[in-house]
Amino acid sequence: MKATIAEAPDAASWGSKAIPLKLAEVFAARVTSVLSDQATIAKNLVGISPEQQVRGIFFEGIARIVRQAKGEVALANLQRSAGIPDHIIAFRHYPHRDFYKLYYLTARMLYPAETIARSLRLTARTFFPIFRDSLLGKTMNALMGDKPRTILPLLAKAYNLSVAGNEHTSDLVGEREIAWVCRVEPVEWYEQTFAGIIEGTVPEGDPTILRVRTVSKSLRGGGVDYRFEITW
Repeated sequence: MKATIAEAPDAASWGSKAIPLKLAEVFAARVTSVLSDQATIAKNLVGISPEQQVRGIFFEGIARIVRQAKGEVALANLQRSAGIPDHIIAFRHYPHRDFYKLYYLTARMLYPAETIARSLRLTARTFFPIFRDSLLGKTMNALMGDKPRTILPLLAKAYNLSVAGNEHTSDLVGEREIAWVCRVEPVEWYEQTFAGIIEGTVPEGDPTILRVRTVSKSLRGGGVDYRFEITW
């Protein structure tokens, strides 16, 4: 019988060391039973540089969301399955690859009826609110305001502060358009994750609809260069 997340054996943090594909495949089987999605997840995890890091605020934020939605026991099982320590320091950097493990498991737990791509997009909508509620986010909040034309240009800078190894720039090129250029980890479903992050910047109750279009995508070295168009 296939193990559930709760039944899966503990998975230690992979830290900053290279991992074999087989280890990533074992983890991917915990996320989903769909073989094609397992292959993509394993490839993604192997493709993320072991040196790339992300701040602990996002681990904390995901933990808070899971705890509210599913309870403390579910959170403990999720963290154990992802190899995430119980105690995370908000401003400390942690392996981005470990965050992806937590992200994949959380997306499937919260949205089990959705496709992987859709569940990641929905989960990613929580990332900006997580940042906004952090100390760093609260510091920038007065400058960000609550409209796309003020939030999005500063979001790129916030992204660079939060994820070491990514490069993001954004420019207001019209009354209702942002040009966003970035270099990020080479993973499938990044476009869905990015769209979810952008959609999550709209405050609750605001009728604004943000549209994200991929203008270009090119593999270069160990990363991917994207150009996005964001309109509203």
